[in-house]
Amino acid sequence: MRLNNRRGITAMVDAMIFIIILGIAVSAMFSLSGGDLKENDASSISDIVFSSKLRACDLIDTEESGLISMPDIIAFRILTGEGCATEYIEGILDSLMKRPGSFSLDIDYQGNTIKIGSGKGDAISGSVKEYTVTYGGSVRADLRFY
Repeated sequence: MRLNNRRGITAMVDAMIFIIILGIAVSAMFSLSGGDLKENDASSISDIVFSSKLRACDLIDTEESGLISMPDIIAFRILTGEGCATEYIEGILDSLMKRPGSFSLDIDYQGNTIKIGSGKGDAISGSVKEYTVTYGGSVRADLRFY
């Protein structure tokens, strides 16, 4: 992969640093709680992921560095197909579960759905929640841990 300018490299480095920081934060959260999975883990993890905010320039090619909420980012991703929000979420959930793919997350916005993860079998924890999008509607997130 060859990049013509340093802006692309900076954006990729920012994205990787963000994924690492979120992974450390989630790991710290579970190490303090003993790492035991409880009945409502999917619910609390869903709330944590969808209450986070990211910089616009981490997701798309723009000079804008304002913070955008995760439901807005996901809605943008679903409607335009642009951005790397799904990769962020997948990296976070993979590092949290310590078994890549042991989860499934279906996100629906205005009748369009994206799927993250490939978990199968009987879920040990699950949650279905809706999060408000700033410019209208809501994102429905169905998170299951296997």
